[in-house]
Amino acid sequence: MATWRRPTNATPTLDPAALIARRVEELEEYAPETVEEVAQRLGVPVGQLIKLDANENPYGPTRRTMALLNGYSEYHRYPDAISRRLRQAIGAYLDVDPARIMVGNGSDELIDLIMRLFRPSPLGGGIAQVIDCPPSFSMYGFYGISHDLRVRRVPRLDSFRTDLSAIEAMCARDPQPRLLFLASPNNPDGQLLTNTEFERLIQLPIVLVLDEAYVEFASASRVGLTSRYNNLIVLRTFSKWAGLAGLRVGYGVFPEALMPALWKLKSPYNVNGLAQAAALSTLEDIDEAQATVARIVAEREKLIARLRGFSFLRVFDSQANFVLCRVRSVSINTVRRAVEKRGIMLRYYGGDMQDYVRITVGTAMQNESLLMALRSV
Repeated sequence: MATWRRPTNATPTLDPAALIARRVEELEEYAPETVEEVAQRLGVPVGQLIKLDANENPYGPTRRTMALLNGYSEYHRYPDAISRRLRQAIGAYLDVDPARIMVGNGSDELIDLIMRLFRPSPLGGGIAQVIDCPPSFSMYGFYGISHDLRVRRVPRLDSFRTDLSAIEAMCARDPQPRLLFLASPNNPDGQLLTNTEFERLIQLPIVLVLDEAYVEFASASRVGLTSRYNNLIVLRTFSKWAGLAGLRVGYGVFPEALMPALWKLKSPYNVNGLAQAAALSTLEDIDEAQATVARIVAEREKLIARLRGFSFLRVFDSQANFVLCRVRSVSINTVRRAVEKRGIMLRYYGGDMQDYVRITVGTAMQNESLLMALRSV
């Protein structure tokens, strides 16, 4: 049988770049500066940087988990494809059925997986719209666009509360099913979804995805309600409270009816063996991990009280491991220069949030260094 061969002197006519799906044009690359780049820009050694910009646990993993990481030797083995032991431990930790738990490569993978699960198919089924309530975690809109879903943005109120009336009005005008992603506590303001807000939202024709990445700092999870409401999904993570941000371990608790389809869609070996072992070790060393959480919460309350001593800051209450402040009467750049002069990294924004700064709760010494820098303003 004859086969086609391109003549050796022919110029290729296919331009792959021209075939990239147009949805990609709406996306923005996410590539924050590394600590090495920041240190070079500020002219300070990496070891002198105080990193209060990414909501990380400044104390890191528990001692038991660090010992496990230092002695891990199974790099040549594939991990458990469905994280059996870890799911059992998470089930005991949350008092939920492990059969309704899925572990992911960070919560991001699970957000992506949920979008894939409900993305409309030419064969039928699916949810075509995602409700995003900015300012919040940017990945909700990112993954919605990447899956060709229509992202309906319902901006938060001036108080950062969810605009319930706007969401209810949208559903009343057009009762088609939608995905609604809400973080509780929300990032960047640190507020929890109230019981009243939850009860109003869960009655709507939506699948409600509650992202509880910071809930260990608030102790107000709704994960137990996933067995009661078949339109409720709760996402959690080991990145914040457990100090495992670099290992990427998230998990979701889903209604039972969704699990068979999720298992079909999940990538094989999605959570590496080291990450599974570290998360499992954290749950086996839960007393130390929770003591660290309590320490961060105590430092948060001290930091909020002292930040309110600065007249140029409006400080928001927080139930997370960070504090949002609005800078007033001075330029945000003045504040930024003052803290970066001392090698302190904070989270800054653009657009409507350009006068805001988010501060991760650090150690007592790190927080004191920040306060000293702010005094110079």
